Amino acid sequence: MNELSHMVVEKLLQLRSFQIQIHNPLTWGNGWKAPVYLDDRKILSYTKARNFVKLELGRLVAELYPDADVIAGIATNAVAHGVLVAEQLALPFVYVYPTPKNHGLENQIEGDLRPRQKVVIIENQVNVGKNALSVIDAIRSAGCTVLGVVTIFDYQLRLAHEKFNEAGVPLLSLAQYDELERQLPQYGYDEETMACLKEWHADPAAWAKKHK
Repeated sequence: MNELSHMVVEKLLQLRSFQIQIHNPLTWGNGWKAPVYLDDRKILSYTKARNFVKLELGRLVAELYPDADVIAGIATNAVAHGVLVAEQLALPFVYVYPTPKNHGLENQIEGDLRPRQKVVIIENQVNVGKNALSVIDAIRSAGCTVLGVVTIFDYQLRLAHEKFNEAGVPLLSLAQYDELERQLPQYGYDEETMACLKEWHADPAAWAKKHK
C-alpha cells in the first residue's frame, strides 16, 4: 500500500469529496456517466488539507523535476493548486485552457511563457486525460518542453495512461483509484456498490453507454 495515496484518499473521504451513486450515475465533463465523482475543490476550503496537498505536490515537483522553469495549472479547476505549488517553489506560474478562449485576446495560455522553458503541469484529477493532453499540446506548440503532469488523483483508467504514454509525458499522482476501492468498505459501502465500481473501472466507456 502506498502510504501517501492512503493519506490523501482518507482526507478526501473525510471531506466527503467523493460522490458514489451507482443507481443515479453522475455526469463527467466529457459527457460520460459514471458511478463516482470527485469534487476535489473542497480541499481549498480546509486549511490543513489544502496545505498538505500543496506541500506534497510541491515535494513531488521539487524531487522529480528540479530543473523546472515554470509551473502550469490547467484551467480552471487546477489553477488554485498550481498557484500554491508555484508559490511554494518560488517559480513562475501560467495557466492553460484546454482550448483557446473565444473572447478578449483569445489566449489559450495566460501569463508569460517563453520558448524553450521547461514546464511541469499541475492537474487536479485525471480521468480520461483529455484536458491535460490538450494543454500538453498547447505548451509544446509554444516551443516549450513538458517535463511531466502532476495530479492530486488518478482514476487509473487504461485509456488515459495509453494516451500519456503515446504523448511521452509522465503522469504522477498523489493518490490513485485502487486506494479508493480499498477504503470505501470502511465507510459503509456495500458489496453491490463495490461490484458496480469494479465493473465500471474495467470498461468505463461501455458502462457509460449502458447508463445513458
